[in-house]
Amino acid sequence: MALGAEIDAIEAAALEIYVRHDLPGEIGHYQRADRQAPWEKLEEALTPEQRWAMVQAAPEGEGRRFASSADLGVDSPVPEVRRAAAVLAACRGLRQRLAEAAGFTAQDLADAIQLGAAARRLEDDDAQAMSS
Repeated sequence: MALGAEIDAIEAAALEIYVRHDLPGEIGHYQRADRQAPWEKLEEALTPEQRWAMVQAAPEGEGRRFASSADLGVDSPVPEVRRAAAVLAACRGLRQRLAEAAGFTAQDLADAIQLGAAARRLEDDDAQAMSS
């Protein structure tokens, strides 16, 4: 299986965990009105500058109001959701480095190995959730 397809499969497993815990199951950038509101996906066409302007316009003290899909589960009290968030962040980082076409480094190889180990832990989490 090609590396991109492997990363896709790992992301899909992490996103399945998100969905089980009422988080969005799609890669992208999200916003919400307050801590109790559901996350809503931002338009793909928004530039980083437009997203930053939205962040700066949001009132402080309302908790995380804007996040990438990789960041949605970072603060979760559920360990498997935090692990899924870490896996999504690792996938994002690896994809970015591969897209830069600067060559595959020893660190990229180490990250890929760690990502594989994290994916196996997600599979274990998934198996435990299904048997409960």
